[in-house]
Amino acid sequence: MNYARAAYNWGHVAARAVMYGSVALTVGAATRHRPLLHWCMRRWCAGSANGLRIKRTLEGREHLADAPQAIIVANHLSSIDILVIGGYLRQEFRWLAKAELFKVPISGWYLALSGHIRVYRGDDARERNQSIKDQVAQVVDEGASVLYFPEGTRSRDGRLKPFRLGAFLAAVRNDLPVLPLVVRGTDEVMEAGAPDLTVNPNRSCSVTVLPPVTLDVAGEGDEFERAARLRDHVWALYAAELGPDKVGERGSAPPPGEAPG
Repeated sequence: MNYARAAYNWGHVAARAVMYGSVALTVGAATRHRPLLHWCMRRWCAGSANGLRIKRTLEGREHLADAPQAIIVANHLSSIDILVIGGYLRQEFRWLAKAELFKVPISGWYLALSGHIRVYRGDDARERNQSIKDQVAQVVDEGASVLYFPEGTRSRDGRLKPFRLGAFLAAVRNDLPVLPLVVRGTDEVMEAGAPDLTVNPNRSCSVTVLPPVTLDVAGEGDEFERAARLRDHVWALYAAELGPDKVGERGSAPPPGEAPG
């Protein structure tokens, strides 16, 4: 990789992280004014996407107002997904992010201060992720939404992967609708392993907001059974929206008690 070119491409993203992170870490820390913290997150995402010249569109905007508080789920295609999605979400939300991101100066400190939730990977992930359930409940008590990428990791071939259970357990446990966001094209705007983290200016991406899914489809049973039915229903909505060419093998259902994805 040409590190000088990568630094040039992404320097303004870091600069915005410093600018908005500084506001969050000073004014936000002093006042604990959550709307300000969320404003900083949204402006960082939108400004960074604009600075990278990411061409993007939003469809189904009206459905965002239909679910002012929800468990938000999105398919995961690229490392720029959060920039594209976060710039559109006006409702306050917390993001389940890889724990490694919290170690990044400024932006990682901001994530911690704003109450975004660490997700650990590795051999001891199950034990270290035990507190996620309580953290999500606290976020919900504060009136905010929670954003999950239920595939767990980004798709390497652009096709929809099986959904993990965590997001749907959170919806059942906290009595919230699920708001599906269908992401398209971010993997073509910036391909995995692209040299110099290059954004392709000839490609565009989009986010389609589907109508919120209520808990009625979860039916009866214990929370795991209800969450599994909810997950299967939402996965089917994604499959229908994306079409067969963008859907991978469904695979078997992840076991209860897994680390949230």
